[in-house]
Amino acid sequence: MTQVKRIKLIGVLLCCLILSGSSNHLNAIGYWHALSTKANVLQNYWRFPTYFSHHLTTLPNTLLAKLARHSIPNAQYTYSLRLLNDNQGDTAKKFWFASINELTISQRKTLATHLLEQARWSDLKLLASINSLPAGEVLNHLKIEVKTPHNNISSAFISKLGFASLQDHLKPDAQCMFNVLAMSDHRSGLYKLSELINTYNKQPEPKHNTFCFSKPIYVAGTIECSNSVNQAAKCYWERSELKKQLPKNFDFIIMMPEQGMANVSKGTMLVNSTANYNVFLHELMHFSGFEDEYVLPKSKQAWLCAQSGYVAPNLYISQNNDAPIGWHKAKSCQKGGVAYKPSENWSIMQYQQLGLSAQYRAIWLKHLDMTSNQVNSRSSALTFANKEILN
Repeated sequence: MTQVKRIKLIGVLLCCLILSGSSNHLNAIGYWHALSTKANVLQNYWRFPTYFSHHLTTLPNTLLAKLARHSIPNAQYTYSLRLLNDNQGDTAKKFWFASINELTISQRKTLATHLLEQARWSDLKLLASINSLPAGEVLNHLKIEVKTPHNNISSAFISKLGFASLQDHLKPDAQCMFNVLAMSDHRSGLYKLSELINTYNKQPEPKHNTFCFSKPIYVAGTIECSNSVNQAAKCYWERSELKKQLPKNFDFIIMMPEQGMANVSKGTMLVNSTANYNVFLHELMHFSGFEDEYVLPKSKQAWLCAQSGYVAPNLYISQNNDAPIGWHKAKSCQKGGVAYKPSENWSIMQYQQLGLSAQYRAIWLKHLDMTSNQVNSRSSALTFANKEILN
């Protein structure tokens, strides 16, 4: 459309407006004028602020950004949502934070929902710190992310997310060889546990009904765990209130703290909330007695490498140069006896990222068959673990 035609059209519309006497038409014309010509959008906004405010979502980015940069709260809010949708959270923060005191409760809830979708936890914490995060689901999500004690979180909300509370009556599955309690003290851990368990359930290893897992249980406020990235994850069961509240008759525990290297000790797996599935599976094999095929800690070598024979389904210790036929030297023991493993190549017990091979699945199955009588007695691993860890 040429400039002459635009002017003629505007003239016709203005005439119609005069005849009709409609202020709403005047608003619409001003809005159309800002969209269709090079007219100053800021000037038109101040002429028709109500109409513009109701139609901000239809403005193109360039015009909306101009209004936002001139400190118009509704424009700042609307523009910040667009920036969040474009994964420009840091830029968006400059606009929504500047307008936060002018936003309605509904607008703050919408903003909070967008921030949750982007996992902008620091932004949500900021909103909460200035009393600008409305009560509701987003605030509850933030509470479990920052480890608010479990008794201060609605069990109905936890259940709605697909997780369990300590008050829930969880029971083991009688069809499974081993039942495992899964728990975490923070939101990311709960979701990571669900992800790992769902992946496992799609292809149970080494066969169906070997391991059954509880819903992830939210246990914040009942146990203290270390937060060292470069050291083995550790939770202090001896000082824990959790030990008094655990469901009975489960065989193993998975506890997921935020930090620390994965490990298994006395029937309890500790794995952090950034671990991938192969790390999880590696640690799960420790529940069946498998040993690491990389260099073991010196403290463990001192007693394990002093033994002879099969110390694990995948590890044989020789003190006199004897070894099973077809087995190969492992790096597990650097002092004491010589360690042997069934695979010439690296396995999941030496390097988790390799995943479970057919050979090690067969070894796992054979070991389960050999120990099935012990499993059927239901002398659970958690029972004897409790004697050493929880009591």
